[in-house]
Amino acid sequence: MLRPAVAPKSLELHFIALAAGVLLLVAVLSGILLFQSWRSYGAASEARQAFGSVRATIRVMELASAERGPMNAALGSALPVPEPVLASLDIARARTDRMIDALLAQHPPSSDAENDARHNEIQRIRQALIAARREVDERVATPREQLSGQMLWDAVSGMVRIIPQWQASMAANAGLVMRSEANAPSLLSLALLASELREQAGLLGSTYTPALTRQRKLTAEEQFRIERVLGRIDELRALIEARMNTQPDVRASDEYARMERRYFGDGLAYLAWVREQASRQSDEASVSTRALAAAYVPLMGSITQFRDVLLDEMERHITEHRVIAARLLSITLGATALLVAALAVALVQFRSRVIQPFAVATRIIGSIANGAAPARIPAGRHHGEVEEVFNALRVLKENSAAQKRLEAERDRLIADLAHTAETDYLTGLLNRRAFEKRFDAARAEWDEHQPMLAFILFDIDHFKSINDTHGHASGDLALKAVADLCRTTWRHADVVARVGGEEFAVLCRTRNARQAIDMAERMRACICACTVTAETGATFSLTASFGVACVSWSHAEAASVLFRAADELLYLAKLNGRNQVQQRTLG
Repeated sequence: MLRPAVAPKSLELHFIALAAGVLLLVAVLSGILLFQSWRSYGAASEARQAFGSVRATIRVMELASAERGPMNAALGSALPVPEPVLASLDIARARTDRMIDALLAQHPPSSDAENDARHNEIQRIRQALIAARREVDERVATPREQLSGQMLWDAVSGMVRIIPQWQASMAANAGLVMRSEANAPSLLSLALLASELREQAGLLGSTYTPALTRQRKLTAEEQFRIERVLGRIDELRALIEARMNTQPDVRASDEYARMERRYFGDGLAYLAWVREQASRQSDEASVSTRALAAAYVPLMGSITQFRDVLLDEMERHITEHRVIAARLLSITLGATALLVAALAVALVQFRSRVIQPFAVATRIIGSIANGAAPARIPAGRHHGEVEEVFNALRVLKENSAAQKRLEAERDRLIADLAHTAETDYLTGLLNRRAFEKRFDAARAEWDEHQPMLAFILFDIDHFKSINDTHGHASGDLALKAVADLCRTTWRHADVVARVGGEEFAVLCRTRNARQAIDMAERMRACICACTVTAETGATFSLTASFGVACVSWSHAEAASVLFRAADELLYLAKLNGRNQVQQRTLG
């Protein structure tokens, strides 16, 4: 029997077609692997660059904060200010300026819109820093008898306000690092907490500047500022301690222990002694701002060293990640070449050794790309380049899972930050900033179908007496009790916030002014019926004074003065004996 003359040719063509199909599939898969490896390498490079910017910004924040040490010494010196003090201030400023120049060098003007925006933001913050320094120089040159405590605090506050601007400017780069590096959320969060702790530690020292400069006792307002900063420091300490429990790095643990000993031990003990000295009845304080800076600033160095160890560890991880990504890219390129060569030599085994394994690989890659659970990746069933492909797919699968975990952690952190930014940490109510945003939104959405807008401002009567008699912890319990009453008394649609120390605000829509008064009276009665048990076991009752300002839709233009009107009515309630409601309808 004769064979068809075209059979060999057809088989060859079929074989070539199969080989071409397999080679095409290999090319597609290799391209995907190369793309993933290249993207991983590019992400690691971007993360390294972003981390460099973040670290430089943290260093700028540290140096800008460190300027306050010689600044406080200059403000506390008699005129003419000694040359060594002024020279120390100039040196500190020069260090900050050099670091800002280095940060700008990382973001030179270019065609990249994002990079240009970062460059312009750094320049804008630099100008704000220059303006704050100018105000400090004016206060340093002011005759000391004309220099009030408020003027001193305004100068200090001007420098303090620069730091949050630097923090905000590095948010995008910090987010990029966290998305790119598996260890970034824990390490970088710790480093940022340490950086914030360094800033709060510096702010705590600066809080003493007005009293020490004027050689007088600390005022009640200054005592409150000190307590507020100490509260934030305690909060940061707790956050750092919680995260350190998950960090196995020995060097970081050693620096953490050193920080606990040097700053939280010696540093805070020294400031407590300074506070005691500055709280005495004597008209003269025994500590100068220069002496405070000389003793306190070195103790803060342990915070910086702890932070730098964390940043060094982060940088090491990023560098290792980039090296691994480059190695993976090289391995993928080599594996692709070997695979193509093997297929060219072993086409006779095309189906059993290439087509079927890559069909499995295709399904796995499709599952990973679609976000579905991929099939089990076979291990040990193949040899050579095919096994390397499955190893690469295993890495791809692990990277995909890690990326999902990072995205979930990022989303949770963003949600936590958004909630923290709008919530009063003690009462759980809205804070003043969030309340003002909702007040503006309510005014913008107001129409004739909502006849009356009521603004209710109230505070706890004799709150200072509660703190003095029962302690600040009992005062906090009173604030929490009032907050709980707010949650059960006011309607769900009402906007309730703590806008001051013992001051609360409510924004609500009512049918008429009478309804707003009734609501305020109901809240006042609830507060009167409330008793609070102090930590000592003693109980005390509360009263509150209310100012209710209402405006109708027909006089909507008067809504902008609701806050001021309510504040005046609250003051009137205080003058008339407290524990009452004062109301006025505007327009």
